[in-house]
Amino acid sequence: MRRLIRLLRMAPNDNARRRSMPRWARRASLAAVLALIAAAYMGSVAMLTRNGWIDARLAEIGENLSGHIADAGFRVQSLRVHGIAKTEAAELRAAMKIDNGAPILELDLEKVQRQIENLPWVRVATVERSLPGTIVVRIVEREPLALWQRKGKVELLDSTGVVIPGAPLVAFGDLPLLAGDGVPAAAPQLMQLLSKDPDLAPRVTAGSYIEKRRWDLLLDDRVWVKLPQEKALEAWLRLASEDRDTGLLRTNILAVDVRNADQWVFRLPPGARTRMALEKNGG
Repeated sequence: MRRLIRLLRMAPNDNARRRSMPRWARRASLAAVLALIAAAYMGSVAMLTRNGWIDARLAEIGENLSGHIADAGFRVQSLRVHGIAKTEAAELRAAMKIDNGAPILELDLEKVQRQIENLPWVRVATVERSLPGTIVVRIVEREPLALWQRKGKVELLDSTGVVIPGAPLVAFGDLPLLAGDGVPAAAPQLMQLLSKDPDLAPRVTAGSYIEKRRWDLLLDDRVWVKLPQEKALEAWLRLASEDRDTGLLRTNILAVDVRNADQWVFRLPPGARTRMALEKNGG
């Protein structure tokens, strides 16, 4: 009996065999099983995706959810607009393409913004939702700067040099009329220069951009001023100061060339030089 008991104790059992399996082997087996499960899952998802089943179910869920939200009162009921002066309200509504009662959460606000910014007078726009049912639009409109004449056509430029299409030019006839290649890019800088003397700037009625380098300006529809390419601001301020002190630009001259800081050149009307000589000699 004792011998039998010893033999039984020495015989291997299942637990002993399992305990004898190395740890790395057990981990490898588990990883293989998990890989098979994952592959089967991904294969099922891929098949459903190819068949469009998942997309269809998600779209159906989204439509149902959007409908419930809209039925709860989240629909477009009003429009609040800030910053319009030249843009017509009807034109704005037509550009937005938003119907009253449309589900407010379904609106593509970036698309609406782009449509608004395509309007002639709109420079920048922002569009926001104010739940439950209001769309808020904030607009920065273009500021008229000057008229641009090219190829027999006159167009209106804004403060950034962009053409404002379809603008009523009659309403802006008091703006300077500029001509020459490259005017849109150079006009904002010119107007900033002129503004440094607010007394003389409003008297500029026209300008010609010479070879994309410098400006000839017409003041009071009568006197041409030739500005230099370099140090144009310095010459402009000196001219304004001289005019305040002596009334230079209101005298009988047709043009003044201020490109040479040491010697200005004046152009007089025909016969003026002769009359001046006669007056000087008492003739």
